[in-house]
Amino acid sequence: KIITGTTKPTTGTVEAGGRISALLELGMGFHPEFTGRQNAYMSAQLHGLMASEVDEKIQAIEEFAEIGDYFDQPVRTYSSGMQVRVAFSVATAVRPDILIIDEALSVGDAAFQRKCFARIESFLRGGCTLLFVSHSTETVKILCDKALLLYNGNIKLIADAKSACDEYERLLYGIKKVDKSNVFMSKYDQTILISNEQQYGNGQAMIIDCWMEDLSGERINVVPSGAVV
Repeated sequence: KIITGTTKPTTGTVEAGGRISALLELGMGFHPEFTGRQNAYMSAQLHGLMASEVDEKIQAIEEFAEIGDYFDQPVRTYSSGMQVRVAFSVATAVRPDILIIDEALSVGDAAFQRKCFARIESFLRGGCTLLFVSHSTETVKILCDKALLLYNGNIKLIADAKSACDEYERLLYGIKKVDKSNVFMSKYDQTILISNEQQYGNGQAMIIDCWMEDLSGERINVVPSGAVV
């Protein structure tokens, strides 16, 4: 919020250059009685687009959101997923210099998330800076090169995305070192267990073996699409 200018810092300053687009809070800036189209016009102008630019982009915004006739229905009738479809479509209608996303994509369905990731990746290839705030470590590792981990309001770590996510999970779940010499390992899982980088938990329970079987009870490593196991 400080970077986008909606909140002023108590002390210090933030400098950011270029066009900034942000998805901070779901439905932020949307009027529940206005339609998706009307809100798209308002939101796009708040993002710095001229009315004539919105006229040019509104069809693309509607098509990317993929909510059909609901685009001309009041936003109060929308699900959270539909709201984020419109919000993301508006925020990315024009490639920003800085794109800020705070958890908003977590409410979208898988297919729409893939569309969003594809658009974000195309922006990144074009030189856009992404500031992505999330508790989803897998999404952070997919979208980000570097990550900043906050702990009790302070910077705990600035590192590559994977290292920061590993540290976050250690803080979240705790970690207990295990003496592998005392752990039973079948011939099927030795390589997997030895290469495992992190072990979490309090040690009260331990997974020592797991596998997939086909319908005849044979262990398998590959599952064809559509197969039943």
